[in-house]
Amino acid sequence: MLYVDKIREQRHFGVIRCPLSAVRYAVFAIFFLLYPLRYAVCADVQFEATVDNDTVSLGSGLQLNLSFYGAQNISAPNIGSIDGFTVRYIGPSTRMSIVNGKISVSITHIYRLLPLKTGKFKIGPFSVNYAGKTLTSNSITVNVVSSGTASPPGGGTQPQALNEKELSDRIFITMEPAKTKAYLNESIPLVIKLYVNHLTVRDIQYPKFKHEGFSVASLGKPKQYRQALGGVLYDVIEFDTHMFAVKPGKLTLGPAVIKCSLVVRKKYSHRRGSSFDDLFGGFDNGIFDDFFGNYELYPFNAVSPQIAINVLPLPESGKPADFKGAVGDFRMEAKVSPKEVNIGDPVTLTMSIEGSGNFDTVTCPELKTKSGFKVYQPHKKNSEGAKVFEQILMPVSEGIKNIPGVSFSFFNPRDGRYHTIKKGPFPITVKASRDTGAKVFEMHAPDEQPLNIDRLGKDIVYIKEDPGRFKRKGAYVYKELSYWFVQAALLLVFVSWLGAYRYNERLKNDVIYARRLAAPRKARGGIKAAQEMLKENNTVKFFDAVFGTLRGYLADRFHLPLGSITQDSLDDVLKSRGVNDDVRNKIRSILDDCDAARYAPSEFSKEKLENIFKDVRNVIDYMERKKI
Repeated sequence: MLYVDKIREQRHFGVIRCPLSAVRYAVFAIFFLLYPLRYAVCADVQFEATVDNDTVSLGSGLQLNLSFYGAQNISAPNIGSIDGFTVRYIGPSTRMSIVNGKISVSITHIYRLLPLKTGKFKIGPFSVNYAGKTLTSNSITVNVVSSGTASPPGGGTQPQALNEKELSDRIFITMEPAKTKAYLNESIPLVIKLYVNHLTVRDIQYPKFKHEGFSVASLGKPKQYRQALGGVLYDVIEFDTHMFAVKPGKLTLGPAVIKCSLVVRKKYSHRRGSSFDDLFGGFDNGIFDDFFGNYELYPFNAVSPQIAINVLPLPESGKPADFKGAVGDFRMEAKVSPKEVNIGDPVTLTMSIEGSGNFDTVTCPELKTKSGFKVYQPHKKNSEGAKVFEQILMPVSEGIKNIPGVSFSFFNPRDGRYHTIKKGPFPITVKASRDTGAKVFEMHAPDEQPLNIDRLGKDIVYIKEDPGRFKRKGAYVYKELSYWFVQAALLLVFVSWLGAYRYNERLKNDVIYARRLAAPRKARGGIKAAQEMLKENNTVKFFDAVFGTLRGYLADRFHLPLGSITQDSLDDVLKSRGVNDDVRNKIRSILDDCDAARYAPSEFSKEKLENIFKDVRNVIDYMERKKI
């Protein structure tokens, strides 16, 4: 204010001739624009790491805060992996305060940690490069104990503990090749299994593994079943494929990694005050994501051990001259069609190779000779357990009596020997090309002139045999019945258009009417989708359809913004509209079932799903019949 007073004094003496208010606003604008910049450049930035609780149960959530005091433009640090924990980044939180004219700013990056085993673990220190300086945080010691012995941070929520056992006993994967000693190019079936015991797992990705020295086929559709190991029942997801080694020697396969998310349930003691938007969640991340805030997701990587495989080279002893690398147990059939042709006509030699083994190494069998034929590139077809080659040949002379034979050699790893299959020769009859003879074309003699034919009516008007239809001159159109029919049709079109226009205008301007009118139509579509999922026994999609249908219908029916009401306010709206207790209880029960089914869909029987579907229909039918 001292600087402003000086400006006021100079204004009285005529030094500065501008309104005082404009000067005051300009000074304050410059002050608030430049002062934070000066603070951000000159302030001493401090880096601090904190946790919400230094003692946590195995499987419970732990929050790690990395705070920077004195700056807000620092991105999330890459903290990598932390021993004993899985890490998930939640997001940033910024803060600015002004106390006695002094501005302080900060940013906190929040991480969620899931402990994997019991013990004491050191978290940090972490380092970040900022403005040419290295900022280093403090370190924290966290004690991970068995389930039920740790207190919840701040008394807010207590996540449901997983178990006292190590997570490695509850979720793990195995990689099982059919054999660990194989020949070069030998097909080896490979099975990767994910075992889960009493854990809720979602977002399971296809396994990835190192396979240097191997060619691996794409993984097929996974299988799901249950299997007992050591008296413990596991849910198993199995991935199948096959592979073969492309070089000999001692090779290493794996480790295999399956990325997924563990679902940890939390218990909330107080639900009042949560918004309706939080109640239903967002559609972008799944309709049931964090429904009622009861669950948290933690990324988890299940890793298998490595497997050593000894790859033997193919023996040189006894290798046939036409061997091209085929490895497996094969058989061959061959046939020729047609068996009677003319010179230059195509003949198809079909060779089918069936059996078991590495069909990627199977090539077209060789002809013993190509003399007397024009030979084209073979066409191949792949099918399950077979490979078919079609060889096109054209005989070039009449003296050819047969198609030359073919041979196919392969190495059988079962007996460790080479085998050769021979087929043919195949007898055929080749005839000389047919002579079609000379063709004679009829031509006019040079002195002949073509006959010109005059068309009747071209030069003169021919006589009409029928006078046609007579029409009286001066007839009035309005006396015709068709005229009034057209007028009536035009009037009907205009009235229809006017009604549609007013209807569309009301839909645009009256939002309540539009939502109320669309509610039953949308509900019918949702009920139909839920019924289809019920027939297919798809529990997850069934609850998606039920939840979306009920949510959309209630919002449109009562013109409720999703983000502005709570469950209690929804219940108050239903009471004020005269909805009876039985219907309100059904609505609450359906929402509770949707909440439970998001992470445990297998707990619902077919009969239970049919009852839920029936309740949804009864609730909507009740609303429509009562005109509430």
